[in-house]
This record gives sequence, C-alpha cells and structure tokens, in this order.
Amino acid sequence: MNTPRLRLHGLTRRRTIAMLAALLTISTSLNHSALAQTENTTSVEYSGSVGEAKVGMTLVLHGKVVGKGHYFYYRYLKDIALTGQQSGSDLKLQEANGTFNLHFVGNGSNGAQPLDFSNSVGLAGSWTGGGKTLPVKFTLEGMSFADANAGHRYGMITDETDDAFEARAQGFYFAALKGDPKQAARFVHFPLRVNWSATHHEMIGSANQLAANWNRIFTPRYLAALRDAVPHDMPVIKSQYAMLGAGLAFFTDKGVEVLNAQR
Repeated sequence: MNTPRLRLHGLTRRRTIAMLAALLTISTSLNHSALAQTENTTSVEYSGSVGEAKVGMTLVLHGKVVGKGHYFYYRYLKDIALTGQQSGSDLKLQEANGTFNLHFVGNGSNGAQPLDFSNSVGLAGSWTGGGKTLPVKFTLEGMSFADANAGHRYGMITDETDDAFEARAQGFYFAALKGDPKQAARFVHFPLRVNWSATHHEMIGSANQLAANWNRIFTPRYLAALRDAVPHDMPVIKSQYAMLGAGLAFFTDKGVEVLNAQR
C-alpha cells in the first residue's frame, strides 16, 4: 500500500486536495471546467457557516440539474436532507425546517459568463426558518465524479456503511481533542506512521508508544488544526484513504494509519 508522505502545513483542505490530485492521482477532482463538459452525476462539496455555526454541505448534480443533497453542522455531524433548484446564478435549497436563498460567488475568472457551479468559488445568501433569518457563506471545497450518487462515500475503501467507517474516525478525533491516548489508540491501525517532514517520519508501533509520544505529536498547533477539521464527508484519496482536514490524518477501514505532524 502506498502511504501519503506529504507534510501539509499551512494548506487549506481545498489546496491540499488539489496538490494531492497532481501528485497522487487522487479520485477527488477540482477541475471546474470538466463539470461543463460532462453530463455525469457530480458531487459538489462546500464548507462554510450558517450564522455563527460552522457547516458542511454536499449537493448532487445530474448534468446541470440539482438533485438531492444534504448539509450538517460541525457540532452535530448529522445530515439534514436538501432539495434544490437553480435559477440563473441563484440557488434555492429547501430543508424540512428552512430555506436557503443563495447566489454563486466568483473570483472574476468567469469573465462575462454568468456564474454557476462550473465557474464559481462559493455561495452566499441567507437561511430562513423558525421566524429568523441568518447569513450564509459557503466555500467550494471540491467536486467528485466517481460514485457521486451511490450513497456510499467510502465504497472504494470498505464495504461497511459510511456511518460505521466514520465512527472510527470520529472516535479518534474526539479522543485526540480530549487528550486521551488510551481511547485514541482504539482507533489506530498500528504501526502508525507519523510524518514530521517530507523526508522524515517515524513509526509508532503500539498504544504504549503512542502514549509516550503523545505530547510530541498532538501539539497545540496540531490540535488547533484538528478543531477546524470535521470527521464527516471526508474526501477519499487514491481510493485507499479518507483524509481528515488538510491532511491531518488518513484513515483506512482499519483505523487511522498516517498522521502529518504540525510543530
């Protein structure tokens, strides 16, 4: 199995995916122009905020038609179903208890062309529900053309359900944030590779060794980056790994196998 060896300091999740795409031939693609050239089913992923709350969102496109999707709050990690309709450069998304009224956000590269999924960098607008209206901002994180509507995000890694796969990632994630090496070790597939740089790594062979090196690995910088990541709807890298954040951790069906240290 080929192991990711990149040290990914200071990179956003979107930039990380783009870099890995060039170097590792990953399954996730950020090629916007390809969307305009295909009628295949496409999964479009965003991160952002509703009011002050951090959220993630996935929309499924059938050609240029908006199909079903979902969004989730980072604090809950539970999907909320969405249906949508695009009208020009506007996008309306409906959930059971509210409505998103959004418009595409560009960076000028579209020129005179109207903004849509293929040439935008995000979405902005409002969410209305329960008698209140909240501002909304989304940043485009990536697009995928593989099994976008299969309902099994991690199918290239495992036959188990997405919930079962993510349960291990979430177990490791929350144990790391709590500073609990014993609990975190339950979700590690040893030996654990820790990349300190592009040319230096070490292997952690057991739960006891992980505990002994805990403070070296889980530095304040690493934990701060971990808090900004979310162990849900993770991108699949090279058909082998689910990637947490901007390459903080890589998971297989056996647990976390690679960490990229943040000193």
